[in-house]
Amino acid sequence: MRRGFGSSLKTRIAAVVALLSVAAIGLITLFVTSILHGEMQELVSKQQHTAATYMARDVDSKLQLRLESLKRVALNMPPALFTNPPAMQTWLEDRKAIHTLFPTGLMVIPPDGGPTIGDAPHLPTRPKSFVDRDWFIGAVTTRRPYISKPLITRATGQPALVVAIPVITEGGELLGVLAGVTPLATPGFLDLILGAHPGRHGSYQLVAPSYHLFALASELGDAITALPEKGNDLVIDQLLAGARGTRIIRNGNGQDELTTMIDIPTAGWVLVARQPTDEAFEPVWNTVRNTTLIAILLAFPIVVILFTALSRLLQPLSRLAEEIHDMAEGTRPMQPVATGSADEVADVANSFNRLQQQLLEQERRLADMAHRDTLTGLPNRLLINDRLDNELLRIARSGHGLALLFLDLDGFKPVNDQYGHRVGDLLLIEIAGRLRNCIREADTVARLGGDEFLILLSDTETPQEAAERVASDCIQALAQPIHIESYAITIGVSIGIAICNGEEAASISAGQLVSFADIAMYQAKADGRNRYVRYTPTRPQTHREDPIE
Repeated sequence: MRRGFGSSLKTRIAAVVALLSVAAIGLITLFVTSILHGEMQELVSKQQHTAATYMARDVDSKLQLRLESLKRVALNMPPALFTNPPAMQTWLEDRKAIHTLFPTGLMVIPPDGGPTIGDAPHLPTRPKSFVDRDWFIGAVTTRRPYISKPLITRATGQPALVVAIPVITEGGELLGVLAGVTPLATPGFLDLILGAHPGRHGSYQLVAPSYHLFALASELGDAITALPEKGNDLVIDQLLAGARGTRIIRNGNGQDELTTMIDIPTAGWVLVARQPTDEAFEPVWNTVRNTTLIAILLAFPIVVILFTALSRLLQPLSRLAEEIHDMAEGTRPMQPVATGSADEVADVANSFNRLQQQLLEQERRLADMAHRDTLTGLPNRLLINDRLDNELLRIARSGHGLALLFLDLDGFKPVNDQYGHRVGDLLLIEIAGRLRNCIREADTVARLGGDEFLILLSDTETPQEAAERVASDCIQALAQPIHIESYAITIGVSIGIAICNGEEAASISAGQLVSFADIAMYQAKADGRNRYVRYTPTRPQTHREDPIE
């Protein structure tokens, strides 16, 4: 008796195998895509969080730099200047180093609120009274340093920030308030936010919650504007309610946004990075779609192949799913998955490998950005602090010593003023190269920002001798004219040296060493510039090199 096609055992087995295979491939595809989706979505979220954290720390460090620098200027103000406006004006104009941090100017306001005792640069448009300014009220009433709310300056009409330091005698008398004004868009301050966008259509927003203001955003026109009313923007509503970190929030237009909120503690601000989830997770959905498509294509030949061939074809996909699953569970390190063939399964593996490599490379670049100065490629403040901490631990064990040199360029601001910031940037790159040539391979040159550099002389038996030799080499190296385009530029440098031996390493911190070197550097400037000074607990010791011709 001849059986019909549908009654054949072979046909029925093939049909069952095909159905089971289709079901199995569907389950495997669902499993793989769910792992890919979850892992990739987490990676994208971490990338945005890393970038926002880097920007927030950068803003906070620049605020701290301005606050601490202005404190040092206030501590060095002679009380007699407050009764002698011409002398005060001259004294302020001589503080060249601090002017780069407060380009709109320094002002000294008497306790009654005005007019100014002195201001540099002198602007005839400055107000005659400051009694209504929050920074003046805050500094006078609290007797503590005070950072203003984001504001539009009455002197220049620009979005700016004011740092105010009360100047108080040892007897507790308030002599006046020293205030520094910095435009928010000043190069090297908050310009990192301007024009920057997470993704294609995302934005960064710098929010001052206590003043209910946008301090700055990706677009300068949004600076110093009021926050939306409650209910109009759920991202801002959650920020004001204390939400921080990275999450998905639906905005007032009904669109989901990947949102990251990071505190900037020095000013009490919050940096917000936000972009539509459709855009942020577009690579995730593309990968899921491609994986699903490949799985469907794999199902067609499986339907017409017998059970043994089907099982063999499924083995590579099963291994791929197992490797990805192990990576997701943490039982296998993140590494390229083996292809072992040249079929659709290999396409999935290769796509995953390429995607994994791109994500890891992007993560590595973001981590490198967080520890490198973008202009010179030198280590930045975060990286040099980390190396200095490690070096203190090393010399505590070895008994050797280390030296830290704090370098501040003399005459850099006039270069920017005369030739422009582009030439200034090229000059900084050349200076970075000359400084690297003055040290050993084991030592480190870092840029703190602006025209300030640090040199760490690692584990050495004669740290003072090494520091003085390197300081002298640096002064001589920078004394040679630097040719930028058609200009021959001569620059000087003032250097502060802090020494630490193995016995002191356990009782001193990286921050203290930087502070000691900074103090010695300011002494070098006070002693006439273009020289180095070694810090001692009593008084820094000065050594002058030949002056620049």
